[in-house]
Amino acid sequence: MFDGGRADPGSYYRVERFRIGWYDDILNPETPVRLADLGFDSVMPYVGSREASAIAAFLDAAGRSGIGVHLEIPRARVRDSESRALEEYVESWKGRSSVLSWYLYDEPEWKPEARPSMLKKAYSRIRTADPGRPVDLVFFFPFLSGPYRGALDVLWLDHYPVAHGSSEYSVLRSGAYSDRMKSFGRRADRYGVPLTLVLQGFGEREDGSAQVGRRLPTPRETRYMFWASFLARPSELLYWTLYRTRESWLVDVLVPVVREFRSLFPGPVEYLPDPGFRVEGGRADTVLLGDGAGGRFLAVLSREATDRDLEIGAPEGWSMGPAGAPSVIQTDSKAGPFAVQVLEVSEIP
Repeated sequence: MFDGGRADPGSYYRVERFRIGWYDDILNPETPVRLADLGFDSVMPYVGSREASAIAAFLDAAGRSGIGVHLEIPRARVRDSESRALEEYVESWKGRSSVLSWYLYDEPEWKPEARPSMLKKAYSRIRTADPGRPVDLVFFFPFLSGPYRGALDVLWLDHYPVAHGSSEYSVLRSGAYSDRMKSFGRRADRYGVPLTLVLQGFGEREDGSAQVGRRLPTPRETRYMFWASFLARPSELLYWTLYRTRESWLVDVLVPVVREFRSLFPGPVEYLPDPGFRVEGGRADTVLLGDGAGGRFLAVLSREATDRDLEIGAPEGWSMGPAGAPSVIQTDSKAGPFAVQVLEVSEIP
């Protein structure tokens, strides 16, 4: 049985396997191998009205590659309350070990046909057919998600703020991005469910023209936006979307950030209560993370648009250094605009 949940704010919360992945299309069966090679481990492929053979081919590839799949349910089946089309779909694919969850609907809050009552009934039918897997709903307008609380086990929230022609850091200024992530986390806390964040992975096409009025984040924006996600205490990050991204951005910008993260957190991610780390010399957000094996890391995200000399101090009983090293109560660093530092810290025995 799926027994997902979310710890109260400020308390210990462990994600046993933190996944990072992409949206894509079910007609791209090469995607699981590609993602696995790049260090990702999950995918949400749009299914639409594609044939069962396309779904089978994609799930076969995912199974061979070790990629988990959030499997979209065709919307016509979700809306069909007169037949067993929905149950038949779930029963057809629930035996596949690569299926992580059922993706119920895409941004239902602004689609008139996707009424909360309809999705709650569909949710109940899915959980009856497959009680062992969670059901996901993604929202673009989080403030409209409340009526759908009874139709989801995992809350997905998407955010694509980097506009075409905007200056670097424009979406980060005044803490706008980090504050948005915190608000996403508070909403998941209120609902008591795990949170998946869907981040911006699209912008210019390969020929440089804009898509949907967006540009791709710069390398510094990408790293900041990735680490700022942890202010929301998510259980997974997904990027939208692989068939709209640029290969150079994926390989040269995002993958190094993911590999940096995986080098520190190869397995679980623990969200730890903040014992009182302090930052002086500029405004910053912090989040204390554990690696599930005793390692502790403090992510420090500057909210400043200019260079700052930051003093990062440890609370009593903690050191600004790894376990076993001499105790350090403060570290000084030069932080550029919206800089991110991930520092290994430790409790003093």
